[in-house]
Amino acid sequence: MFNINYILISSSVLVIAFGQVIFKFAARNFKIGAGGGWWSVAQQNVTPIALILLALFLYFLSTIAWVQALRTVPLSVAFMFNALAFVIVPCAGFFLFGESVPKYFYLGMPLILLGIFLISRP
Repeated sequence: MFNINYILISSSVLVIAFGQVIFKFAARNFKIGAGGGWWSVAQQNVTPIALILLALFLYFLSTIAWVQALRTVPLSVAFMFNALAFVIVPCAGFFLFGESVPKYFYLGMPLILLGIFLISRP
């Protein structure tokens, strides 16, 4: 049986994964200068700080969706959807940042997806 809560859970995981990508963009652009104190660091990092705040806000929205879904979906089922992040985030790292992905990832990814599929079935 299809349930809107599965959309909320999937959206929550996607938003968390997107937040991780934003954190990575922020980290790549964050500058720490020699001396000058915290104000100097803040002035040099307006964009990365804004990205970090955006990612935190997305985490907040994700949490709202997650809690709403947990009202009716068993935690043992819902929590397994978090494993999607273990597929999405490494793929994003590979395509967006040119990061390497371990060769066993290609074996594990379909197993994760199969597990989520099997657990989400009635």
